Amino acid sequence: MKDSHTNNFLCEDILINILARLPAKSLVRFMCVCKSWSNLIGSSSFITTHLNRNIKNHDHLYLIDCHYYRVGRAFISLLSNDTFEQCLELQHPSWTKERFRVYGSSNGLVCISDQNWSSTSSICIWNPSIRKSISLPKTSCIPDHSCLFSRSYLSFCFHPNHNDYKVVKMLHEWKKRSMEVEVYSLSTNSWKVIEITPWFNSTWNFIGHEVCNGIVYWLIFEDYYRIMSFDTGSEKFDELVVPDPISPVDGDVIIQLYKETICLLQGNKDVDLWVLQEGSFQRPRTIFLLGANNFRLIGLFTDNGLLVEEQSRFTDPKLHLFDLESNQLKSTGILMCDRELHTYIESLVLLDH
Repeated sequence: MKDSHTNNFLCEDILINILARLPAKSLVRFMCVCKSWSNLIGSSSFITTHLNRNIKNHDHLYLIDCHYYRVGRAFISLLSNDTFEQCLELQHPSWTKERFRVYGSSNGLVCISDQNWSSTSSICIWNPSIRKSISLPKTSCIPDHSCLFSRSYLSFCFHPNHNDYKVVKMLHEWKKRSMEVEVYSLSTNSWKVIEITPWFNSTWNFIGHEVCNGIVYWLIFEDYYRIMSFDTGSEKFDELVVPDPISPVDGDVIIQLYKETICLLQGNKDVDLWVLQEGSFQRPRTIFLLGANNFRLIGLFTDNGLLVEEQSRFTDPKLHLFDLESNQLKSTGILMCDRELHTYIESLVLLDH
């Protein structure tokens, strides 16, 4: 097909409107149709249009599942957000036999590294939809392996104000009360060492983390729960006050993303939902898990679903979805043995990189 024929049949606005609805795999294939289609689909403006449409309409939304087989190899599966059936299964982009983890998912990109992170571990930003990846340069922040109390954590996010993807590496040697933080920028392909706020150096324990609008939120515990935040754009640290009713005696606490803000979940059968609004946490509702017995809280899946794990002494734990609107519990058919779950939305990001 010649370019002139394409232009005669379809004006560009109509063409963009049609193509933006298609899955990434089809779009990559359509780049071979002609040069004008290749230039259009590979342009940064179309990549943004395609991504924004998927986000707005929750199109091509999946649950990304990192799991292991008995042979020891790690795989990533994309599961349908409606049926939870497997749509795609992939190995690590470098085809390593080592076990790896997904450390974050944003706009169709996932950040992956070794399951047991070390100073020699490679870090990769990967778009499974278009099978394209970038290996990050090594960091200068090296854990002291002589220290048994050294832990390192990776976070991955997109900062909308800077239009940039960031990887945050935090090394915490809590016995020495020392912290090191480095930030990687995809736009510059480089790491930057961040000066640590003195009060951030402490003997706290890491519970979990979440990212929202380019800000990393770490849920930590030191006699009581605290949330430390780091804005990857301004490179500033801050602290959020956790409500007094949230205490260790009431069960585990999970930090999650909910309706484009941060929330805290606590409870087993009755789950309190605390949402960050204008700098403080409010409790808009308590979720009553009707029909749920012996379940462990996993986290939110989109704004209307709560993932819970059914625990059993005799079989692998099973994953269920509790619909927050209908209050119905639905089995996903997923066994939770050695699995990690992240929300994933398909995109063309990295296609023009």
